Amino acid sequence: MIEPSCRVHVNWEHFRHNIGILMQKEHELMPVIKADAYGHGVAKAAMELERLGIRWAAAGTLREAALVRESGFTGHIVALLSRVPGRDDVALALEKNLVPLIHNKEGLHSVQEALDGSSNTLDIAVKVDTGMARLGFPLSDMEKVAAFLAEHTNIRPLVQVSHFSVADEPDEDAYTAMQCDIFYRAADIMHRYFPDMRCSLGNTAGLAVQVTKKDDICRPGLALYGYDPMFGTSREGACKGLLPVMEVSAPIISVHPLHKGESLGYGRAYKAASERLVGWVAIGYADGYRRNPAPGTCMCVNGTRVPVIGRVAMQMTCVDLTDLPVPPVPGDIAYVLGGPGNAVTAQDIATWWDTIPYEVTCLLGKNKTE
Repeated sequence: MIEPSCRVHVNWEHFRHNIGILMQKEHELMPVIKADAYGHGVAKAAMELERLGIRWAAAGTLREAALVRESGFTGHIVALLSRVPGRDDVALALEKNLVPLIHNKEGLHSVQEALDGSSNTLDIAVKVDTGMARLGFPLSDMEKVAAFLAEHTNIRPLVQVSHFSVADEPDEDAYTAMQCDIFYRAADIMHRYFPDMRCSLGNTAGLAVQVTKKDDICRPGLALYGYDPMFGTSREGACKGLLPVMEVSAPIISVHPLHKGESLGYGRAYKAASERLVGWVAIGYADGYRRNPAPGTCMCVNGTRVPVIGRVAMQMTCVDLTDLPVPPVPGDIAYVLGGPGNAVTAQDIATWWDTIPYEVTCLLGKNKTE
């Protein structure tokens, strides 16, 4: 991999702080560190969870779950993005003591075939579809699922999981309540056969507003990394005190005047209405920074926000430095995310990009070199 010009710094002290905030909700946690811990680095995140004594973690694929194990995490690792497992997948899960997610009958039968004649027992997570219409067994199938697992004793349901669709939208509380009802009805069926099976339904929003049962293992995601999933709603601040974990900076590589009437960049997308001082920052769409910035998009230089102007290029972005009290020089740092002063947040960028903070950190986190 070619080293990018921009730099991603991950503040693991803030990560630990955020987990401490979430632990105050008095649920056991299964932190979600899939997709490279939302761009922050899955191996290091796994080490931090182990350091904190967390006993559950949720990864993406089985391969990512294996990396979590190899990074030193000793608790249960659920692979949320499990395909229909083949023999190699089952072998990996057994070797690394991983918990694949099984969400359809094809998965159940594939695991059974892979274990046929083996003395090994595989722990699995059983996914129930409670209204996301993505992955999972419908409630109507749960009696058959439980009976199948009771017959095939070398497949052990360690945990039942599902996922909220709209727990972060207060106006949709009725739908969230319906999902809870389906989930716990499915759990009642499974518990008749497997009384020790755990349940995991709550995401960050579900944890924040306490909609699940107290023994639910909640799976916080976005809040781990410092952002409130209830932002912009009547429940904003339900997880107070979170600190952003990711910071992204890049050097300013050119500073020069742009005279009235002159234009810059591709498509001459910006034309100066007055005398301006502009700087080019070494980050672009190849680094995950969106090509067409919305009005109001900023970076932060010397603690002050400066507007992004023109079109973002592959590895460069232009900012207007005119109003800074002290003009920067090439080599000075622009903060794309975080940094000192009036820092730009992932929520700010998500608003400018018309997306969510999850996408922001996943995209910009690809530039990690540490």
